[in-house]
Amino acid sequence: MHYVSKIDTNTAQTPKLYKGHSAGFRYAGYVNRGMGSVHMGTGICYLDANGKIESHIHSFEESFYILEGDVTLQIGEQTHQLSAGHYGLINTGVKHSFHNASNKPARWLEMHSPQPRTVDYGLDTFFVASGEANVSENATSFVGQFDEAQLPTPGSASQMEGFNPTTGVAIKMFVDRSFGAIHQSLFLIQYMPAAKIDPHDHTFEESYYIVSGRVKAIADGKEYDLGAGDVIWTSVGCIHSFENVGNEPVRWIETQAPLPPAKEVFRFERDWSQYQ
Repeated sequence: MHYVSKIDTNTAQTPKLYKGHSAGFRYAGYVNRGMGSVHMGTGICYLDANGKIESHIHSFEESFYILEGDVTLQIGEQTHQLSAGHYGLINTGVKHSFHNASNKPARWLEMHSPQPRTVDYGLDTFFVASGEANVSENATSFVGQFDEAQLPTPGSASQMEGFNPTTGVAIKMFVDRSFGAIHQSLFLIQYMPAAKIDPHDHTFEESYYIVSGRVKAIADGKEYDLGAGDVIWTSVGCIHSFENVGNEPVRWIETQAPLPPAKEVFRFERDWSQYQ
């Protein structure tokens, strides 16, 4: 199973739970249970100039990657000034809030796992007073920043557990087990021209938000030409592959849930074709 769509800023809305607890905040989801997902909720957040999201906690884990603009993130008692390229992890039950004090809008990718509940089923997001303690007293949350120098060079060791370096493919891990995650991973992947990964599947779901360039994606035997703003989600067991057939590098932000195992991350069709 898979699902392909395109982010449309005009469809972004203020989530029901956030009305009355935010200003200038909108969300455009591209992975949820409506398309068949059971492990993740992923989308793009928009925060207008001088916008805010009041202090709140979740009963799920949250990661993010800043795509545009400047945001002040308050996690517990720590304040972080974020801009494009910053990423982070907010553990389950950790109090946090967002504020855009600039005169320009901000935009970020946000990943939630376990998958958030629908409002009509049950609550898992709770707005709290700024002075209240975290639900998870021992939880820690982390923030980092990506720059081009951090992208692995061709032939260097892979940053992803269980993934052998593939010619022309570079992965920069942001959020994973080593970063403190329990339920998910988030990272940037780049394919140089002619780079490809053969058909395979996983024991976890994946989502892909194309940032730049174009890539040929095949999922469940269907072929797609994806570019900036396009998104694709693949379910557990969905056979899929990617190939850069253009002349420019292609990049996307990828999320995975549940957190992949340390071994046997990929099940390649080529490894089993001899038995057919």
